[in-house]
Amino acid sequence: MLMFKLFTVFVLLLAAPVFVLASSHGSGGEGSGGSGGDDVVITNPLQGINSIPDVIDRIINFLAVLAAPIAVLMLVYAAYLFVLAGTSPDNVKKAKSIILYVVVGLVVLGLSKAIVYVTCSVIGVDCSPPAGG
Repeated sequence: MLMFKLFTVFVLLLAAPVFVLASSHGSGGEGSGGSGGDDVVITNPLQGINSIPDVIDRIINFLAVLAAPIAVLMLVYAAYLFVLAGTSPDNVKKAKSIILYVVVGLVVLGLSKAIVYVTCSVIGVDCSPPAGG
């Protein structure tokens, strides 16, 4: 249970910068007169996206960046269980299943673009890859 709580806190700390979309610009602040605040400019998170395949590509790239450190942490945790298992076959079985799920998840993530484009071609939708990717 403690490991789950630590993992959840780590994921939230890892994902927190993603949710910060506002940045402050300008020369406001203390001593500048007026109401005492900086101008806040919210950038468009969809800037440069012109089609659904671009959205899919950006989501897949985001998930790949997010999944890599999580996969490494889960592999380290599985190695910890495996090394300290001793005579407990339950910990060995748990470690092997974690490793299996991490590998399967990374394979699915690696093939995700191909899965999307094959599905689009089967249903007859034009999902050609973006020009830059």
